[in-house]
Amino acid sequence: MRKIWWEAIKDVWDRYWELILVLIGLITTLSTAPSPSWMQILNSLLAMALAVRLYREFRQALRIRKVKHIPIVVVIGKGDDVAASCWQDAMNAMERWDFDSERYRRDFDVEKEDLLIHLDEPLPPKPDEWLKVVSKFRKRLERLNRRLPGRRVYHLFINGPIALGVGLGAGMGTMFEVVIHHWAPGSGEMPYYPAIYFYSLSERNRRGMHIIEDPVSGEFKYIRIEGESKGAKELYTSIWMARDDPRPAVEELVAQKIREGESAESLHIVQLEQRSLTPEDDWILCAREILTCLHNFTAGRERSHLFLSVPMPLAVAIGLGLEHFKPITVYSWWPQEKKFYPVLDLDRLGRTAV
Repeated sequence: MRKIWWEAIKDVWDRYWELILVLIGLITTLSTAPSPSWMQILNSLLAMALAVRLYREFRQALRIRKVKHIPIVVVIGKGDDVAASCWQDAMNAMERWDFDSERYRRDFDVEKEDLLIHLDEPLPPKPDEWLKVVSKFRKRLERLNRRLPGRRVYHLFINGPIALGVGLGAGMGTMFEVVIHHWAPGSGEMPYYPAIYFYSLSERNRRGMHIIEDPVSGEFKYIRIEGESKGAKELYTSIWMARDDPRPAVEELVAQKIREGESAESLHIVQLEQRSLTPEDDWILCAREILTCLHNFTAGRERSHLFLSVPMPLAVAIGLGLEHFKPITVYSWWPQEKKFYPVLDLDRLGRTAV
């Protein structure tokens, strides 16, 4: 904090040193030199006006240098009451980072509508509708970047389909510094806790967000691989890190593709221990292990197909690492029909999210 104050003082001095010298001269004159009453009043008014101007410039310099922690709440397929509850839970969680919605509205013209994306109806199995949400999310971040000077850390609170989390992460890539919160009532004082915590990581690792791109060598801590790659043109990969097992549906789909004469095969990424990840786990390492496998699996394929049963923060982190450079289609599960539908082609995001 002391460093930020000195930087702000130096910035104000570099830009307004003439006004500062004038203010010092006025104060000196008022305190030492005898003068008529009308001149003392005039000098006092001038000194007060200059002091107010310099104080405002100093406050602005502090705001620019201070790290800004900004919540982004995404609620899809839920009513107004659920959206309001998610928003309040996010605001409670953001007290830890001194977020004040009124101050951001006053100082930076950031309203609640800039921080909340809410759709009442569930997304249909139409990829264009999913792309619109990812595009809206990305444009919202870019708009906030223009309004908020200095370092920005976006805190993500997402209540929606897991497949959408991959798309949101891929739409961001590593261009935005994020903290991804996990909904886990009963795990602490707040229902949300920061699971993917790039902000604290940046304090001890200069790679920052780009560490998600680093492959993991040696023995994996969180996952194992089921299946053997035979070099088929189309690869169908499931990731099972949560309650529901996607493997049977994926195997059925692959069998159907083979019957139709397509070159298809499946591989499965499975958690070593079937348990929920906790705040004590290294979520970023887990995401990197999964991404290491995905990058190895997808190399040279015409298209890869991704089926996820994972916690939302992990889905977003996987998207961050995949971005939109590979031909990968993400599927979402419709429990009513007990069927996966393709909803996002990640290689389309680069044309729609910017």
